[in-house]
Amino acid sequence: MTRFLLLLVSTCVLTNAVFSQKKRSKPTIENFSVQELAPGVWAAIQNDQFGRAICNAGIVDLGDKTVVFDPFMTPEAAKELRNVAVELTGRPVSIVINSHYHNDHIRGNQEFIPIATIISTAWTRDQIAKSEPEEQEWEKRHAPALLKATRKMYTTGNGNDRDELPMWIGYYEGMMESLDNLKIVLPEIVFSDSLWLKGTVRSVKLEEFKNGHTASDIVMYLPDEQIAFMGDLLSVKRHPWMSDGDPANWQIILKHWLDDPAVKKFVPGHGPVCEKPGVKDLVDYFSKMQEIASAANTDSLQSRMLMQPIPSPYQNWFFNRFYEPNMKFLCTRNRNATAINK
Repeated sequence: MTRFLLLLVSTCVLTNAVFSQKKRSKPTIENFSVQELAPGVWAAIQNDQFGRAICNAGIVDLGDKTVVFDPFMTPEAAKELRNVAVELTGRPVSIVINSHYHNDHIRGNQEFIPIATIISTAWTRDQIAKSEPEEQEWEKRHAPALLKATRKMYTTGNGNDRDELPMWIGYYEGMMESLDNLKIVLPEIVFSDSLWLKGTVRSVKLEEFKNGHTASDIVMYLPDEQIAFMGDLLSVKRHPWMSDGDPANWQIILKHWLDDPAVKKFVPGHGPVCEKPGVKDLVDYFSKMQEIASAANTDSLQSRMLMQPIPSPYQNWFFNRFYEPNMKFLCTRNRNATAINK
């Protein structure tokens, strides 16, 4: 830990000295909007109208250091985020947090080095190293066809399905524009369980939650402001992606934050900033999906269930294409659990 603190201090001193000699201009923002949550704390909310950020991010001024939480999917959006963070705090970003390993939360890392130190959990770093090369190769082969199909659906679709297609077009366009220039930048500092980042104005707690959205997810908690940056452990008015995690334990994690009186405001990985009702909506979603999956305990019942509309409270949520794989995943888990218990 001593080496870590010395690294941060020396980095901040050096980069602030260089930065003070440069003239700053107001950055242009196209891929996200900025929402101030408290003095020195901002959420960067993905622009769903063809934006390349894809996930939400956070900017926190610790007083002597600037922290970015989740640096977006594309270098283009990450560069905007870096410039906005400099404009807001008056110093370069010195710490970047990767909440988990998914591409939309890590690929912006390359725009913050060598000045910033990248931090994640130990499991997340290992998973980035393992999965990211395969993921990029898959995308190079399939992204052009996926973009073409999505554009076609946008010209012919209607209703809520069409409303979210600009987000997916931005996703695939950003993917194709950046793939040839991507660098896999692994976190330099890793931890398990929890890590405090101490600043002269505020301190933040990074807390690991295992077996939620993925095998390892970070929540960044600001105790004085009662704010939690949740990463993809929380989606608001969006179907979550379940298949890389443990939905039952994920729901327990959400209930932990829902019941904690010391946190009032939540920044999700996707969707708008919310308070407790937004967290409860996702807790209820898990309960409803599990109820439906439990009833579809045969192949014929599962097929019949998947032919039914998405339950009414969730029909207008974005990411409705996640509904079917989520239900198949839950049904498979239920059957496997039943087989083990026999």
